[in-house]
This record gives sequence, C-alpha cells and structure tokens, in this order.
Amino acid sequence: MALSAKTMANLAKVAKPKSKVERVVRSPAPPPPEAVNDHTKQHGLYERDGHRGTINRGGTPIARWRQAGVLDERQCAAIDYCIRLWERAGRHTGLVMDLLKIVGQPPSSGWSQQEALDELSWLKGKIGSPWWDVFENVCRWDEPAGRAGSKLATNKRSSVDAAQLCVRFVADLIGTWVNL
Repeated sequence: MALSAKTMANLAKVAKPKSKVERVVRSPAPPPPEAVNDHTKQHGLYERDGHRGTINRGGTPIARWRQAGVLDERQCAAIDYCIRLWERAGRHTGLVMDLLKIVGQPPSSGWSQQEALDELSWLKGKIGSPWWDVFENVCRWDEPAGRAGSKLATNKRSSVDAAQLCVRFVADLIGTWVNL
C-alpha cells in the first residue's frame, strides 16, 4: 500500500523528539482529576492505619481470597483480630516511659497499645518469624502474594500458593489459640 504525497508531506512535518527530555515534554498529559475520582468511585475506598487509598483493580490478596471463598469464617476472624491488634499497636517506634500518656494517642490508650504489642509479640514467637512475616506482609501491608510467598517457593505460581497456604495456616493457629 503506497502512501499519498499529502500523507508523506504531513509525516515529514512531524518532528521526532531528539532527546529524552523532549519525549517527556511531548508525552500526553495525565488524566484530569475527575477521571481519577471516577476511578476511585468505581473501585472503592479503604482506610487503614490512618491512610486512605483505593483498592486497585485486583484488590488485596486477602480481599480476593475472601471473595473467592478460599478463607473460611474462622480464618477471616483471626485475620480481623490481628488487624485490630495492629491498629491498637499503631506505628510503634520505641520504648514509651509513661504508658498512660502517648503523644498522638487518645488519653489512657497506652495500656491498650502495650497489650496489643505483647499479644502480637507472643503470636510471632509462637508461630515463628518466617511464617509470621509472610502473614503480616500479606494481611497488614497488603503485599502481593507472589512477592510475599517468594521466600517460601521458587516460581511465581508456587509462591502465590505458598503465601495463601501460609496465611491460612497461621490464621488457623491464631483462631485455635485465641478461641475464635
């Protein structure tokens, strides 16, 4: 198929970017804020640990597994229990001398925070660090299952399965120990 002379003339007029900076300047503009808000409305908001964000198209591994029915009721209760403990513990950075007054926390929440930290420490010690780390990374930090399970498996599919198995096993243990 031959191009017409007019098309060839138009193509010759379009200057190609000469440098990386020129390519960036000529790149399309980001979507308007309305499009971002529409995207947020479509996919839902979540709020955890004082941070607001949107659940991406795939959602978190825990949200997908709950939706698919992979996690049973006891496992979901154990995960929710740990999420509540992490919320009570807050972002612990060091030793607090006055447990009744913590800067940035409501009055008398120091004991609640300390009890949550003690419970989480007990659970981590009883379960073991490698499995607890995978459980915490998936449930608390919403790390993709393939990345979290890569410490336990050699390929991507096996690492997703390993993370799912680890989360389910740890949740079952917590459910048993806490009597959920």
